[in-house]
Amino acid sequence: MIEILHSTGRAPTPVRQESAKPGSWVYVVEPTDQELDQLVADYKLDLDLLIDALDIYETPRVERDGKTTYVFARYSHPEGRDIATEPLLIIYQDDYIITIQRSDTKILSRLADGVEPISTTQRTKTFLQILGAINYSYEKDMHQVSKHILSIRSKLSKSDIKNEYFIEFIDIEENLNEYLSALQPQAVMLGKLLGGKFLPLYEDDKDLVEDLSLNTTELIDQIQSRTKTISNIRDAYSTIMANNLNRIFKRLTSIGIFLAIPTLISSLYGMNVALPFDKNPLAFWIIILVIVGGVVFLIQLFKKLKWL
Repeated sequence: MIEILHSTGRAPTPVRQESAKPGSWVYVVEPTDQELDQLVADYKLDLDLLIDALDIYETPRVERDGKTTYVFARYSHPEGRDIATEPLLIIYQDDYIITIQRSDTKILSRLADGVEPISTTQRTKTFLQILGAINYSYEKDMHQVSKHILSIRSKLSKSDIKNEYFIEFIDIEENLNEYLSALQPQAVMLGKLLGGKFLPLYEDDKDLVEDLSLNTTELIDQIQSRTKTISNIRDAYSTIMANNLNRIFKRLTSIGIFLAIPTLISSLYGMNVALPFDKNPLAFWIIILVIVGGVVFLIQLFKKLKWL
C-alpha cells in the first residue's frame, strides 16, 4: 500500500493526495514488488536498500546515496511472532519523506491519521517526529514490561512457585535483549545525524535530535535496569530453592540415620545366636526402650549441631 500525505503548519492534519508534490510524505506499508519498482521509478531510489527494509532482521543504520539519506530503524512490536521488533526505513529527500514498513502496524498511525499534529512540508521535523514515534513505542512497551515483572514477582512471593513464572521471565528477557540490540545502534545513528552530515539541521532541529538521543540513552538504561532486575529475582529465587532443597535432603538424611538404629538392632536380634536378654520375658520392651533412647539421643544431638 502506498499513500501520499500532505500537511502544513497551518493545516497540520495530513490529507491524502493522488500524486506526490514537494513537501509530501510517502507512506508505504507492506509494499508489493510492483510497488517497490514504482517507488524506484518515481523517486529514484535504490531497489536493494528498499528490499533491505523488508528484512525482518535488518539492523539500524544510516546510509547516504547522492542527495538521498536512508535511515534504517527498528521499533517495538512485542506482538510479532518471530521477533519483538520490526524494521522501519525512513528516506529523506529534498522534496519528500518516504517511510517503508514491512508490516501493517500502528507505529505511525497517530501521525498519518492526524491524531498528532504534523507538517510534512517541514521535512526534518517530520523525520524527527517519526523517530520520536519509534522511541515512544519502546516507552509504552517498557511500561507494560515493568507491570508484568511486578506481577510475576508478586506471584513468586506466594508459596506455590510454578516453572511458568520463570519461563515468562525468560520471554521478557529475550524481548529486552532484542530492544537493546535495536536501540544501541540507533543511539549511534542519532549521533551521526547530529553531526549534520546526513540531514540539514537548524538549531531547533539539533535540540530535537539531542532530546531524541537523550531519550534513547534513557531507554537503554531502563532496559538494562529491567534486565538486571529479572536476573536478580531469578538468582534470588534460585538460591532460595537450592537452600530449601538442601534442607529437605538434610532432613531425609537424618530420617535415614534415625531408621538405621532400629534396623541395626532388629537385624542383630534376628540372628540365631545367643544374645543379651534373650531369656528375659521383658526383652522386647527393653529393646524398644534402647531403640527409642538412641533415636531421641540422635535427635537432640542433631538439633544441637543445627543439622535439623
